[in-house]
Amino acid sequence: MPEKSVREMTLFERQHYSLASRTFRATIAGSLVLGLVALLVGLGLYAYALGGQYVGAAFDLSRTASVVLPYAADAEALSGEVMARYRALSDEEREQAGTEAYRAHFAGIEADGTYRAAVETLKLLLGSGDMEALYLGRFDAESGAFVYFADAAADPAAARGPGDWVPTESRTIRKFLGWDGVGRLYRIERTGTGGWRAVSGVPVRNGAGETVAFVLADVRLTAVAKGMRSFTLQYAVAMFLAVNAVGILMARRMSRTLVRPINEIAGAAERYVRDRKEGAGGTEHFAGLKISTGDEVENLALVMADMERELSAFEDDLTRVTAEKERVGTELALAKRIQADMMPNIFPAFPDRPDFDVFASMTPAKEVGGDFYDFFLVDEDHLALVMADVSGKGVPAALFMMVSKILVQNETMSGLSPREVLERMNEQICANNREEMFVTVWLGILDLSTGRLTAANAGHEYPVLKRPGGDFEILRDKHGFVVGGMAGMKYREYELKLEPGAKLFLYTDGLTEAADASNAPFGKDRMLEALCRAERGTPREILETVSGVAELFVGDAPQFDDLTMLCVHYIGKDADRAGRELTVEASVQNIARVTEFVNGALDRAGCPDRARRQIDVAVDELFSNIARYAYTPGTGFVTVRVAIGREPAAAEITFTDGGAPYDPYALEEPDTTLPAEEREIGGLGVFLVKKLMDEAVYERREGRNVHRIRKSFGPAGAAPRA
Repeated sequence: MPEKSVREMTLFERQHYSLASRTFRATIAGSLVLGLVALLVGLGLYAYALGGQYVGAAFDLSRTASVVLPYAADAEALSGEVMARYRALSDEEREQAGTEAYRAHFAGIEADGTYRAAVETLKLLLGSGDMEALYLGRFDAESGAFVYFADAAADPAAARGPGDWVPTESRTIRKFLGWDGVGRLYRIERTGTGGWRAVSGVPVRNGAGETVAFVLADVRLTAVAKGMRSFTLQYAVAMFLAVNAVGILMARRMSRTLVRPINEIAGAAERYVRDRKEGAGGTEHFAGLKISTGDEVENLALVMADMERELSAFEDDLTRVTAEKERVGTELALAKRIQADMMPNIFPAFPDRPDFDVFASMTPAKEVGGDFYDFFLVDEDHLALVMADVSGKGVPAALFMMVSKILVQNETMSGLSPREVLERMNEQICANNREEMFVTVWLGILDLSTGRLTAANAGHEYPVLKRPGGDFEILRDKHGFVVGGMAGMKYREYELKLEPGAKLFLYTDGLTEAADASNAPFGKDRMLEALCRAERGTPREILETVSGVAELFVGDAPQFDDLTMLCVHYIGKDADRAGRELTVEASVQNIARVTEFVNGALDRAGCPDRARRQIDVAVDELFSNIARYAYTPGTGFVTVRVAIGREPAAAEITFTDGGAPYDPYALEEPDTTLPAEEREIGGLGVFLVKKLMDEAVYERREGRNVHRIRKSFGPAGAAPRA
């Protein structure tokens, strides 16, 4: 097979490997093989028939001689005389056969009348046929030889005298001596001159029926070989002409009935592909082929025509389906954006509120989801927190989710308690819920001035609470029935007291039921472990840690359910004293945002302009160093915390990042007495921080870098303005 594809071949190569060329070569090869077999069979039959004629002639001649010879000569007496002298010889004397010394042992026999009569009779009979030799002799099994008595050869010089012998195979001796008179008695042998001859004969018996001699006739098979050569030459010429004629006729027929129709089908396929690429349509490339071979090729053309029509219909359907799918995809993308916009998604959500921090996220299993979260200020002192999970997934769940979210917010903003909100919401949904959908809801209202949390749970997951100084723990609150499940349901509410520093984590079952490839669930234990790992972080960092651990656990397994989480950090009314936080990406683009955040706290504390400018220099230097070097070459987040002290008035600013360990204060301070061009590059910014601030400290705490600076800006007891 060729290594190139048909499109890579030259014109000569295409012709060489074409179906017509292969058909012609296959026909020629098949004809040659068939002709060779026929030749071998014909030669065999020819050789058998012609050889049989020669053998038959030799057998008939020897049989005639065996009948005539007893009347012309006493064969028994001649046999007895010769064999007596032969057996009297020693092995050494017999080895001298053909020499004068050997012939001397048989002197006088040739002068005997019996011998002469036998030779004359044999010569007379030999002249009547086309034989090489006719001779009288005897097979001697004891010495393994044939002993000549009288020989009439066509070539007198080749005639053998009485007593001459030739070695003979034992199987030939047994064959001749054991002949039963049925069939022809002969053997085929190769002579010393390289030719083949047939030896045929019959026994000569005495009056008692005993074999006293054999009359043998030799015939050369040269004529057989000549006839075979002539036959082969004539046959080869005839076969060459016949094979070429058959090959040409077969090639033409195959070209007309197979090659040409296949090429027409291939050409139609090429035109079909070209027209599809160029956007041409409405043509029937295969239906227009006029192929009527009445075999599989015609059927192939019909099948291709049917396929073209089916493909054309399929392309039309596919175009419509694709357009519809794109339209649905566009609408789903828009629905996803609308759903995302329905929930708070700008963080920090309340940058002007130092008394709490909140962060939430939702990852739908499909384009849109049924989970939702919400948080909003009912008034300046009350924060509403919502976590809900609608039954089902996809667009129906998303529509039901949006209705549920609006109902929760509207009823909560009207001043109702969590219990009353769930009851009103349940009645409204059950009033027109033919699809029998429902939603699980956890609703809490946090009094920001006291830390008192009033909540109600309508069949939702247990919340997780971290008290100051403690770990995250599951809060097994009182459960009610799902909203929308049954009309007339009553719900119970409960209260919690959140101390400043407490953190509340809410979630849907998409987190705990997230499964890996072996279908093992993530579970509450792994969730608590992930929460405790990030318990010192901000709400954003906590959710990012939990999400990362869950994704690592799930691996390549598909997301089965929506994943929604919310975390609120209650700081309390003394926010400036306890500190306020801002978490941003460690990027130089966020320097202005961090500076603005710090200045907001300083302004509320009544920080003088001179101290504020010094603090701004230190903040700019420390944050830019973290942005450039902490996460190189990757990225990460920095948490900036501002705490205001009152006695004396001071600002304490802490930068916390998870980058590589680095203590900038361990560097040797630059020599400021030297000219600028002689000082080593670097270190001046950190030097300014240490000079401008009252305190500048670095420590590595729990795998994180913590930079803390402190600057006093008023006498002891000075009270910052509100």
